[in-house]
Amino acid sequence: MRTTPKAVAWRAVAVALCAAVGHPAWTQGWNPQRVVELIVPASAGGSLDATGRTVHRIWEEQKLVPVPSTVANRSGGGHAVAYNFLSQHGGDPHYLSITSSTLLTSHINGRIKTTYTDFTPLAVLLTEYIAFAVRADSPIKSGTDLIEALRRNPASLSVALGSASGGTHHISVGLPLQSAGVDVKQVKLVSFNSSGEAVTALLGGHVDVISAGTINVTPHLQAGKLRVLAVTSPKRLPGALAAAPTWPELGYKGVFENWRGVIGAKGIAAEQTAFWEEVFRRVTQGDEFRKYSAKNQWDSNFRGAAETRKFMEAQYAELKSVMTFLGLAK
Repeated sequence: MRTTPKAVAWRAVAVALCAAVGHPAWTQGWNPQRVVELIVPASAGGSLDATGRTVHRIWEEQKLVPVPSTVANRSGGGHAVAYNFLSQHGGDPHYLSITSSTLLTSHINGRIKTTYTDFTPLAVLLTEYIAFAVRADSPIKSGTDLIEALRRNPASLSVALGSASGGTHHISVGLPLQSAGVDVKQVKLVSFNSSGEAVTALLGGHVDVISAGTINVTPHLQAGKLRVLAVTSPKRLPGALAAAPTWPELGYKGVFENWRGVIGAKGIAAEQTAFWEEVFRRVTQGDEFRKYSAKNQWDSNFRGAAETRKFMEAQYAELKSVMTFLGLAK
């Protein structure tokens, strides 16, 4: 029987539709062939865990990954346990890990042996910024006032860090002080377990200045109890923090991105990297992820695989410089 051009066209459509069943319609190359494990390098309940589980839930709801998948918390050793596990699966695209700036800082300070070059950077998903704040009745009125006071007398003010010594808040303080030529060894730095604890100490008058997460600072700013001196974002933040200048506006280094991203095992193929890059692009473009980011005052700023690798390379160099200044580099 003669096959008409119309019949051929309809047959092609039918084949395409059948091929798409159970698979993302946008995939043309490689697809996962077995169970995927998304590693969280921290225990359940923290921000890294929340990020990983939100990403996983969205990709399942949108059917972006055509095979079963799990989230596995592999905490310990300052992320070393998770990254060592991922290192054992070189070339296997079925193992991924949520990651953060700890991948860079813990290598610089010698706590872990692996860094971004030992994996395949896949994406940056979002960024958390840090605010510098004082009590509303403080004589320190601006970020410039803070820097000048510390330049004149580094021991004149106590600065609370919303994380352990050597952590993200410590580094966020080091950047503007380094560019201002402040003798950081004389600055009174007080470490707390969380930004919430640092804010409580500031409100109680136990410290003079804090470096803390914006989500912890904003409610007290809105209540008139705190004044924000500067933020670590590259441009002004929206909402309640819109009046707060960035450090570069004031003439100092200080952009610090406490980012969350995803890495794969080293040696995965280009088409496998492209598959995962598109999955995470689609996850971050959805309303649920944007609402999740907005709720936590995070910036959903997706970067693809190539851009993420360049970003990590630049971040590593800058972090090594400031951590050396702070005496934190190995």
